[in-house]
Parts: sequence; structure tokens; C-alpha cells
Amino acid sequence: MNAKLSKQIEKLNDLIGPKLQLLKMKWLQLQPREQQLVGLMGAFIAILVLFTMVTSIISFNRNLSQYVNNLFKFSVYSKQAANTYKSINKIEANSFNQANLEQVKGDVSQVLKIKDPDILIQDGQMTVNVPNAEFTQVMALLEQFRRSYGIFPSQVNIVRQTRTGFVSFNATFWIKQ
Repeated sequence: MNAKLSKQIEKLNDLIGPKLQLLKMKWLQLQPREQQLVGLMGAFIAILVLFTMVTSIISFNRNLSQYVNNLFKFSVYSKQAANTYKSINKIEANSFNQANLEQVKGDVSQVLKIKDPDILIQDGQMTVNVPNAEFTQVMALLEQFRRSYGIFPSQVNIVRQTRTGFVSFNATFWIKQ
């Protein structure tokens, strides 16, 4: 190992040696005042290179710590999302409240402002038919079903009416009885 290293050093010495000799000759030909100016310029360049190296290392360190911090935040967010998914995945459909006919009719009447809504609960399915209601109220009703009973429509049919903002609404929900 040392033999290879010493051969490399000799090769470098053979390549650089003549150039260093030429540089020494030029240095000796300079006046003392010129030698001082060249020395100051060399020191300034060395300090500038050192400053650039130090600032780039500091900048790299800052960027690296910001990257690690972002990875940590993403890791925490991913763990929270995984826990949320696990908790949501454990919830079965309609594990909130049992949907009974009178309660659902009351919700539909209140949200859609209809006196006698057409609602049928049969064989684990609930069907809601509303011939004429405001679209925003229909969306509010779907949100009410989600919040109160934890149910989502398995089939929805919404048809726009001639009157602006009004629709006919038909939806089927799977429910537990």
C-alpha cells in the first residue's frame, strides 16, 4: 500500500515540480511591494474560498434538517391517517342510531319541509322518494342521514325540475333493523 502511495507521490512531484520551480522563479523576480500585493490577493482568495465552503456546509445542514423535519411531520401525519383509517374501518354501516320509520320521517319533514314524505323501510332497505324539493335541502338531508344514522345512499337518482333549484329525489339506503 505504501509503495503504491509513494509511486503516486513521485508521479505528482514529477508533474508539479517543474511548475513549482517556475512559480518560485516568478515570485523571486517580483518586487517586495508586488510580493505583498500578490500575498494579500492570495490570502483574500483563500478566505473567500473558505467562507464559501463554510456557508455551503451550513446551508446544506439547514436544508437537511428541514428535510428531516418534513419527513418527521409526514410520518406523524401518516400515523394519524392510519389510525383514523383503522378507527373508521372498524365502524360498521349504521352503527350509530337505528333508523326507524317515524324518526326518519321526522328528519325528512324537518329538513325538506314536507308534511308527509314517501319513505319505505323493508328488507333492510330504506327508500326515500321526494317529488319536489330544493337541491340544497336534499344535500342537507343526505348529510343529516350520514351524521345521525351513519348511512350513505347505495343508489341515488336526482332529476332537475323546471323550477330553478328544485329537483326530484329518490334514494335507497341499506340499514340494519
